[in-house]
Amino acid sequence: MSEVSEAVLRNSLDAVDRFRRRAIAAVVVLFVATVVGLASLMGMAAGRAGGNAGQTKILFTSAASQMVFVAVCTVVVALYITRMTRTILRAIELTSKAPPK
Repeated sequence: MSEVSEAVLRNSLDAVDRFRRRAIAAVVVLFVATVVGLASLMGMAAGRAGGNAGQTKILFTSAASQMVFVAVCTVVVALYITRMTRTILRAIELTSKAPPK
């Protein structure tokens, strides 16, 4: 491979790696926010130990937040795979073209 092709491929792979790190950081932040939210809801439930309606609402909210978390993680994974594939395919296409003379 020529130096230009190697540089293009390296830049593309670096871009994929940067995006992967950002996606992982976003998932970690989302997870922490969900845990804090659920902890605060459970804290409120412990404070109101007498009411069944409140406990039902808290259970519903916690289940809904878990579903949203799973959905967001699924979207992040799908976006990551799409972007990574597109970047790798562009790099391969650029490396397969003849270098300018």
